[in-house]
Amino acid sequence: MKYLKNYLCFCKKLHNLNIPKLKFKALNERYNDLYKKIYNIDENDINKASFIVFLTSFIITILLSIFFIRFNILIISLFSTILSLILSYRFNLILYNAIIKKESLINAMLYLIKIDFSLIQKTLKENSDYSLNFIKLIKDYNLPISYEFKVILKKIHEGAMPENELIKVLTPSKDFDKYLKDLLVNNFNYNPSFNDYSENDLEKKFKIYLRELQSRISILFFIGFFFPLGICFLILFQLIKLIFLLFFIPLFFLLLNILFRKFVKKNTYMIGVLDDHSKLERRKFNEFLQFLKSFANNLKRNVSPEQAFLKSYTQNKNQLVLLSQPIKSQLSRLLNFNCSFNEMVQFLKLELKSIRYIVILNVIEKFIAENAYYSSEKIFDILTIISKHQNLENKLEIIIKGEKFKVFFFIFLLPILIGAISGMVPFFVLITENIDINNNTILSEMNKLVSIDYLIIIFFVLLSSVIITSNYFLNIINHQNKPLIIFILILVFFLAFLTSFMNIMSFI
Repeated sequence: MKYLKNYLCFCKKLHNLNIPKLKFKALNERYNDLYKKIYNIDENDINKASFIVFLTSFIITILLSIFFIRFNILIISLFSTILSLILSYRFNLILYNAIIKKESLINAMLYLIKIDFSLIQKTLKENSDYSLNFIKLIKDYNLPISYEFKVILKKIHEGAMPENELIKVLTPSKDFDKYLKDLLVNNFNYNPSFNDYSENDLEKKFKIYLRELQSRISILFFIGFFFPLGICFLILFQLIKLIFLLFFIPLFFLLLNILFRKFVKKNTYMIGVLDDHSKLERRKFNEFLQFLKSFANNLKRNVSPEQAFLKSYTQNKNQLVLLSQPIKSQLSRLLNFNCSFNEMVQFLKLELKSIRYIVILNVIEKFIAENAYYSSEKIFDILTIISKHQNLENKLEIIIKGEKFKVFFFIFLLPILIGAISGMVPFFVLITENIDINNNTILSEMNKLVSIDYLIIIFFVLLSSVIITSNYFLNIINHQNKPLIIFILILVFFLAFLTSFMNIMSFI
C-alpha cells in the first residue's frame, strides 16, 4: 500500500539522525526480524519518527487550543500532551498493526490451507513433489504471502531447491510458520488429523476479546455519555469558544468511530463468524451451511458434482428460503447447458456477494477440481470448523444481549440531561454577565448578549452529539430499527430543551 511505503520512507530518513526516540511497545525478537526481513527497517527508526510526530502535534495542538479554548495554560498543556501521545502512539504502531492484520488474514485461511493440502497429499501419486505442490497451493491463494511464494516458484524454475527456499520463509503468522516447519521436518508427509486443528492464534485472540468485551463497552459508554455532557457544561459556563463547537462534531464522531472499531466491532477474520449479526444474515448463512452439508453427503455417494448439487437442492428446497432463488437460478443455467459447474459456482459467488461465501466456495471449487469424492470429507472438516466458530459467536451474542438495558438507559437519559441543561444556556449568559434579571429587561438583554445564530449552533451541536452517541450505542447491540429510536430521541431532546427553557421563563 502506498501510505505504508510513504510511512517507511519517512522513518528510514531518520536512520542516521541522533534524535530522541519515543517507544510505546517492546517488540519481541520475532517482530524485530519481521521488520528487518520483510520491510527492511529498524524499530529505532520508527521510534525516532514517533518522537517527531509527538513534538509536531504537541506544538500544533497547544497553539490551536490557546486560540479556541479559554482554559489556563496548565490544562491546555495537559490536553495537548494527551492528544499528542495518542497521535504518536497510533503512528508508532502503523507497521505493527499492518503485520497483525496480515497475520490474521493468513490465520483465517490456515485451516482451509491445511485441509486443502491434506487433500492434495491424498490424491497425488507417491513419487510426486509435495513441496512444489505446497508452494503452488499458497501461490494460488489470495494471501499476503502469495507473492513471496510466487517468487520462490520462480527461483525453483531457475534451479533452486524447494526445501532450501522454504526454510528461509518468515511470515507474519507464527501458526503458518509452525505448520510449514512441521511439513519440512516430516518431508511433507505431515498430515495433521482434525483434532490437531485444535486452536489457532486467531481463536485465542477472539476468546481474549470476549473476556475483555464488557470492559471495552464500558469505556465506549463513558466517552459517549460524558463527553457530550462535559461539552454541554463548558457551553453553559462559557468556557469554550463558538468556533470550537464547529469542530466538535466531526472530532466526536471520529473518536467514537475509532473506539467502536477498536474496542467493539473488530474483524475476527474467522470464517464461521459473521460481520453482519442480523437475524436475516444468520438465517441465510445457516441455510448455506445446511446446503453444503447435503452437498458433501451426496458427493460421498460417488456422484458427479453436478448431480450432487441438483440432489442437494431437491432435498433442501423446502428449507431454503433466502437462498432458494440464487441457487435455483444457477441450477437452471446448469440444466440448460448454459454453463459448466465451475462457471455456475462463479455466478453463485457473484449473487451471494459476501466474502465468507466466496472464500468457502473458492476452496470447495478447488477441492472438487482435485478430487470430487475425497472432497466430501474435506467439506465436512470445513463445516466442523465453522461450527466451532459459531459456538464462539454465540458467546459473543450472549454478552451483547446483556448490554441492551445499559444501552437503552444511557441513550434515553442523555437527551433528557443535555436537553434540560442546554435550555438554561441563555439564562446562564445573563448570570455570568451580572445582568439584573426581571421580566421587563430579560428579553432585551438576552437579545444583546445571545444571538439567535449562537443558540441555533449550540442546539444542533448538542443534538448531533446525542444522535452520534445513540447511533454507536445501538450499533453495539446490533439494533435493527435505529432510525425510529433516533427519531424518538430527537423528540425527547427537543421536549427536554423546551421544558427547561419554559420552566425558567415562568420562574423569572
